[in-house]
Amino acid sequence: MEEGKYIYCIISEDKKKNFGYIGINNRQVDLLHYKDIAAVTSPNPITNFNRLDKKELTQRASIHQQVNEKLMAEYDVVPMRFGIIAPRAVEVISILEKAYLQFKTALDRIAGKAEFAVQVWWDQKNFLEELTKTNPEIQKLKQGISSKGSILGLPTRLRLGKLIDQEIKAHKDNYLNDIEALLKNSAYGAASNKLIEEEMIANFSFLIDRARESELDREMQELGKKYKGKLRFKYIGPMPPYSFVNINLSLGNFELVNEARKLLGLNEEAAFNEIKKGYRQLAIQYHPDRNIDNPGVEEEFKKIAQAYSVLENYCRGCDEFMGKIEGRKYSFREEDVKNSVMVK
Repeated sequence: MEEGKYIYCIISEDKKKNFGYIGINNRQVDLLHYKDIAAVTSPNPITNFNRLDKKELTQRASIHQQVNEKLMAEYDVVPMRFGIIAPRAVEVISILEKAYLQFKTALDRIAGKAEFAVQVWWDQKNFLEELTKTNPEIQKLKQGISSKGSILGLPTRLRLGKLIDQEIKAHKDNYLNDIEALLKNSAYGAASNKLIEEEMIANFSFLIDRARESELDREMQELGKKYKGKLRFKYIGPMPPYSFVNINLSLGNFELVNEARKLLGLNEEAAFNEIKKGYRQLAIQYHPDRNIDNPGVEEEFKKIAQAYSVLENYCRGCDEFMGKIEGRKYSFREEDVKNSVMVK
């Protein structure tokens, strides 16, 4: 069977290195380089992972995770999606070249940080029993149903069901807002993940400085005490920052830079102080604190910050490639962008 290169993650490294026989099928894990970044890879037969049985698929996914976690002890890692195999080493290097600025921007964003998952459960049965005891309106409606019988009491039943649904939603929202507000204080980013159990009410991911793990632990203990008997908490980490890395392998360096400069309202050439000015104006305009009633503004704010980070990395690469010149105007034209990220 033809062998390719399985890709686990991307790191900042320009030296040769191998990490032993820790890869899928006990293959040796080593590096393939482009400029100052490298792909962590191991030889692997070119396989359609969708055709594997559940046991083998789970085993390989577990090894993928273990390799990334082992690399985290020494590096910041940009984890790749499970199952990516390039036919040859040259294709891996081509991926690194094409998405170089994306990888550099992602590495900057996650430097010194890790992902922590925070999961929250409640006992809905106990909550409903408590709600019935403490809510006078619910008690009144239940009494009305008892006195009217099943047919005459139908409108009351509907009112009761609607009221209970409203109370459930209101309490859940209050819990989640409180939890997220507390944990966001020590996080650089937050994401909501799919609920995986019936009584799970939250499955958050937070991007947190590894050095602040003890702070997160204290906050989780505070939440546990505050909601004792009402909520159950679990947090997992540190993990590779899967929820905070979004690499689009179909998007090249020029397309990335071009999108970023358009978003910041820049021409095809701009000095760095113009880039910074464009970013600051938009960041003030779309800052979530100034747009409390606009729930979509936080996503726009993230895009603006991402665009600035892309252009910052691009300009830094231009300075490394051509030498730093005070007041230089950086070109965002396709040919110039491609030349700036070529191998030196």
